[in-house]
Parts: sequence; structure tokens; C-alpha cells
Amino acid sequence: MTKKLKASLEAKKNRLRRRLIGGMGEILGSFCLLLSAAVTGFVFVYGYSYLLSCPYFEIQEIDVRGVKELPQNDIMELAGIQPGQNILAVSTQSVADRVLLNPWVKQIRVGRELPGRLVLDVRERKPVALVKQGGGFYLMDAEGYVFKRLSRGDDVDLAIITGVQLKDSPRSALLYEALALLDMIAVSGQDDLLGRVSEVSVDEVFGLSILTDRGLYLKLGTDQYADKLRQLEIVLADLERRGLKSGHLFVDLADVSKITVQRKEEPGKTRPGRKGPQYRI
Repeated sequence: MTKKLKASLEAKKNRLRRRLIGGMGEILGSFCLLLSAAVTGFVFVYGYSYLLSCPYFEIQEIDVRGVKELPQNDIMELAGIQPGQNILAVSTQSVADRVLLNPWVKQIRVGRELPGRLVLDVRERKPVALVKQGGGFYLMDAEGYVFKRLSRGDDVDLAIITGVQLKDSPRSALLYEALALLDMIAVSGQDDLLGRVSEVSVDEVFGLSILTDRGLYLKLGTDQYADKLRQLEIVLADLERRGLKSGHLFVDLADVSKITVQRKEEPGKTRPGRKGPQYRI
């Protein structure tokens, strides 16, 4: 056998030896990696199971925040959290979904304050008006969302919005203007001047009109409501100086350049035999 052939065979043996050693190393490495993953998984599962059963993380307090109209007991009942339940085992999304079944709840955030306090931060819907549809009245919030039918247990004293259909899609832009008008009157303190708004009439042709418990029927048209109410303040002050403010008044503010005032009988009624224009809501 020549030296060249011997060298070739020796080189092949060395290559085979290196491949076997490399393969064994890869197999050993993979085995170690799998063993490490199995040990890590076991530790994780064991640790997680331990935490879920550890008395240290039992719920000691449920803090309900943000409720004004809703009784806290109603929220607690809907949340369905059992006494002594482990705080880490609570599905915050499931709790939130259950509480949202109450139509008064607009949003809720469920959070954990370890080791043992669960926080339910509730944002309630605020009704700003009533709308009549079919045979009942429904509560509407400032965004035009109708969230429940009025029941005897709802202690609300709100203006009624008429002239809208809830089934209309999209909703009338005047509806949202009516809601904004109610908010503006409440925030500005003009309800001291006008009295409580008892009705807002929405008409796609003539715009908005409001009726107050002080006998004022105001025709406001479709724009510049704040300016018109400021003009109304001047008009009412002038009528009071002249001793003419008492009684039911119809004030047409649709065009501020020609404001008209007319004394009325009870709202919705006309005087028999009276000449000239008469108005009813």
C-alpha cells in the first residue's frame, strides 16, 4: 500500500471521527436543551399552581370606585367574586363582562393590587334626557346613546326630547344639538333664569324649541343658541322692569334681529275667540 493511499485512508478516518464526535455533541446539546426546558416548565407549572393556592394571595378586599347612582352591592353581585378566591385566579375580563351587563355601566376597569385587593373602577352612564318611543320613555346619555327603558326605580328628573325616532340611522344632527343645548344650559347656570327645561322639541324644518317649568316656550331655530339665550336674558329683564314677565310667554328667538314675545295661556292651549296667531307645542 502506497504512502499516498495510507494518507487518504487516514484522512477519511479522521473526517468520520470528527463527524461522529460532532453528531454526539449535537445530540447531547439537544438533550440538555430539552431537559432544561422540561425542568423550567415543571418549575413554572409548580410555581404557578402554588401561587394560585397560596393563602397569601386570597382576596381580602374588593374596592368599588366611581359609582354614584349604582349601589355597590349591585356591582359586587354582578362581579360574582367568591370570598377567599385567589386574586391571581380571577379573570379580570370575565368580571368586566359581567358588570357591563348593567345598562348603567359605561366602562369598567378591573385591576389587581397585590397581594389581596381587587379594584373595580366603574364609569357610569349619565342620563341627560328622556326620549319617548312606543309606549315608554327611555334614558339617553350625552352621546345620544339610549341605554335603558325608564322604570319606577329610576329616580330621574330630566327633560323630554320629542320629535326624534330612535330607529333612524343616522340620527338627526339636531338631536345632538339638543343634547349639547341641555348641557350648555346646565353648565352656564342659565337654568336659574329659564327654570328647569321640561321639554325639547326637535323639528327638522323649524329647529329646536324648549319648554320650561316657568312657562317659557322658546323657539330657538337651528343655530347660535348661546347668543340667543343671552338675548333672551335682556328681553326678560326688560319685561320684568315693565311688569310683564309673569305668566306663560312664547318667545321667538329664531331670528335675533326680530325677536317677538307673545303672552300665552297654559302651554298647549289656545284662547277661544282670540284673534291673531296662536301657538302650541
